[in-house]
Amino acid sequence: MEKLDFAEKIIGKEKYFNSAVVALVVELKNKFYILFQKRAKGVRQGGDISFPGGKVEEGETSLEASLRECYEEIGLSEDKIDIKGKLGTLIIPSGTLVEAFLGFVKMEDLNDLNINEKEVEECFLIPVDFFKTNIPRIEKLEVETKPYYEEGGTRYYFPAKELNLPEMYHLPWKSPPREVYMYIYQDRVIWGLTAEIVKEVMKYI
Repeated sequence: MEKLDFAEKIIGKEKYFNSAVVALVVELKNKFYILFQKRAKGVRQGGDISFPGGKVEEGETSLEASLRECYEEIGLSEDKIDIKGKLGTLIIPSGTLVEAFLGFVKMEDLNDLNINEKEVEECFLIPVDFFKTNIPRIEKLEVETKPYYEEGGTRYYFPAKELNLPEMYHLPWKSPPREVYMYIYQDRVIWGLTAEIVKEVMKYI
């Protein structure tokens, strides 16, 4: 048997919706901000506040995907972004895997962006100092697993009884509540995986 590579891996990665984002720290008039975008209503998770990013397509790396999406969504080309490294990987209960990168960019103002209005409603900046001086609010969500799924109007059941699995798997079961971070800046609410990534960004800046 060959030696195993014990570098960090994610088992079953191919089963998730693989995506990538880039958290952008913007230097503007000698001050630092974090750039956010509000997703257009007609797209997946429309109305949510997020970082530029999206699905990792076949044949590209997660970093390449994050930079491609950055250009497609807000018109910021790769040559203008100084990528500092990978922040980490998030797996959320909905079955989505997100690989997050940290990038720095210098701008004169938000007019430097070319926003794709089909995907992004608007972009805005929040001062880094706000996140330095405000800890996130913490709420909790409970996730329930149902022993069935529905597709095309038909319900398909998980064969718990047939396989004689413990009775707890015959009915819906709940996982322990998970913490959800929230930053509230004026009338903006940054929450969920975006807030989780912001919290990680602040460890480095």
